[in-house]
Amino acid sequence: MQTSTENTSAAALWRYNATLLKQAMVLIERLQLEAQSDFVFGKAVGPHVRHIIEHHQALLTTLADWTDLKYAGRSVDYDARQRDLRMQSEPEVTLAALQSVIDRFQSLEANQLLSLDTPLTTRLQAGLHGEWETTVPTSLGRELLFVASHTVHHYALLGHYCKAAGVDPGEDFGKAPATVAFEQAGIEKAAFAQTEAEKAK
Repeated sequence: MQTSTENTSAAALWRYNATLLKQAMVLIERLQLEAQSDFVFGKAVGPHVRHIIEHHQALLTTLADWTDLKYAGRSVDYDARQRDLRMQSEPEVTLAALQSVIDRFQSLEANQLLSLDTPLTTRLQAGLHGEWETTVPTSLGRELLFVASHTVHHYALLGHYCKAAGVDPGEDFGKAPATVAFEQAGIEKAAFAQTEAEKAK
C-alpha cells in the first residue's frame, strides 16, 4: 500500500480531525442505543471524550479571531482546560460540543492565512507535580497532528470500555493510521502471495 503526500495541507488536517470527532459522535449515539443496561456514560467513556474535546478547544481558542499574521506566535495551552463535568456526564452536551468543534474545523479549512508552518508556541506544565512550566516553539501543522494523534490514543482506550458495554466500535477504531496501513499492506501482500501460489499449481 503506497502512501501519498498530496493531502499534506492544513485543510486536509482540519478535515482529518473533524472526521475523527465524527467517529466519537457515532459511537456515543450507538452507546445510547445499544449499550448494556448497566453502562454509565460518565464513568469511563465521557471523561475521555471530554478530555479530547477540550484539547481541540484549546487549539481553537488560540486561533480565535486570526485575521492577520501579526498573531503568529500565539501560545496553545492545553493545560488551561475548563474540565466541564457536564460534557463528560451528559451525552447530549458532549454531542453538542463535538458538533461545535467540527463546525469550527470546517470553517477554518478555507482560511488562507493559516498554513502548516504557521508559527505558534505551546505552554506546558511539567514535573511530577506540575511544579514548573515551559514554552516551546511549534507550528499549526504540528499541533493539528498532535490533537489527531492524541484523539486516536484515547480512542484505543475507549474501545475497551465500549466492548465491555456490548458495543464494538470496529476493528480499526483507535488504531494509529500507520498501523492500519501496515496491516492492510500485510493483507494485500498475503493475498498476492496466495494468488501467485495458485497460479503456480
